Amino acid sequence: MRGRYLGLVAWLLTGCSFIPDYQRPSPTVAEHWRDPGLQDDAAPLPDWSEVFLDPELQALIELARIHNHDLQVAVLRIDEARALYGISAAEQWPGGGIDGSVQRQKISAADSPIGKAVIREQGQFRLGITAFELDLWGRVRALKTEAGQRLVAREEDALSVQIGLVGEVATAYYEHRAYLELHRQNRQLLERAGESKRLIGRRQALGLASELELRQADALALTLEAEVADADRQQRLALNRLELLVGRTLEPSRFSSVAWGDGLQLPEVAPGLPSELLVRRPDIRAAEARLKAFNANIGAARAAFLPSISLTGFFGASSPQLSELFSGEAKGWSFTPAVTLPLFDMGRRFTQLELSKVQREIAVVEYQRSIQQAFREVADALGSNEPLNRQLDTQQRLVLNESRRVELAQLLYQDGLNSYLEVLDAQRGLSTAQQALIRTRLLQVSNRIALYKSLGGG
Repeated sequence: MRGRYLGLVAWLLTGCSFIPDYQRPSPTVAEHWRDPGLQDDAAPLPDWSEVFLDPELQALIELARIHNHDLQVAVLRIDEARALYGISAAEQWPGGGIDGSVQRQKISAADSPIGKAVIREQGQFRLGITAFELDLWGRVRALKTEAGQRLVAREEDALSVQIGLVGEVATAYYEHRAYLELHRQNRQLLERAGESKRLIGRRQALGLASELELRQADALALTLEAEVADADRQQRLALNRLELLVGRTLEPSRFSSVAWGDGLQLPEVAPGLPSELLVRRPDIRAAEARLKAFNANIGAARAAFLPSISLTGFFGASSPQLSELFSGEAKGWSFTPAVTLPLFDMGRRFTQLELSKVQREIAVVEYQRSIQQAFREVADALGSNEPLNRQLDTQQRLVLNESRRVELAQLLYQDGLNSYLEVLDAQRGLSTAQQALIRTRLLQVSNRIALYKSLGGG
């Protein structure tokens, strides 16, 4: 019998729990990717330093990891959540304190029972615990569990921000380089168009070319001049975006020495099974941690229906004579257990419980939505990869073809076998093909960055 009573006391001191059993919601996505050629077995994703091998890009990413304000806020949110978790954990233990007071008071003769003024003293010194709730029903532990899961969610949020930041810096960096290359190529084409315009001007002076041909050459030069200005505008915008991401002012000259073709061969990564996103993606892990937090909050709301028991006590000394404050006769103690049984609160506790359940259901939907969003991002990048490779190959062959067409058109024009309109059309075709090649290569690089980021890399 004594053992049973001891077990009952231990159970009461340990407390029970009304937190519902957690079950991970089933992901509402396909078991395999749509492309039948993909391998399900995926190696661990490499670190971003093994994917982005460009030294300049690596330096920019390191700057962003130190100075980016969004990442700084995300890290500070972790500290905030850790402090809140510490507060919740401290609620499980009694709080003690020491207090003391000394009072000296002169009683006037009119107020004194002996008819003359006296000096009255009173001293107190106490060591005790404040109102401490016995967590019999697990309410405090449920709140601690909720705070712990919110701390986990904040840590995953910071990882998600860092992954997104690495991808955004890489994308902005390659955009800036692409527009620099567009600016350079359009400059070269503009110089050639200027030479052609001067040649047509000399031929017109000799009566060998018409004013129409001169106007056509001038139109090409003006078109290229406008494209040079647009490329200059775009690369400045990309630089501004890059500066915002890294949190520092960047000198444009640091990018002028980097060739457009260098460092663009980003390695491809195997996606693995869609279910692996649950482990790889920190935003999904954060959504699940928030779901667990709301699940724990239901336990706290259920426990609020039961009586709460709090303990208050102290041990100390009190004496009307300060000299006898610490004598044996001045010692005293107090023990005050209190029981609070909620009876009528206008449905507040019922409403709080319903709110907790609704918040958990919302968290379930948000968790499933985060999985679907992740699945869609990976599927988009995978679906674009092979078409972009074919598009890039076709565009490269088109640039070679247009370059040869310009050479042939100029030779025939110099021999008087065709009009300048053929040369003009060939030069315009080459300009369009070169710009499309740069933009297609930028799309391919950006898509591989998006795939790496959407798989949870970084």
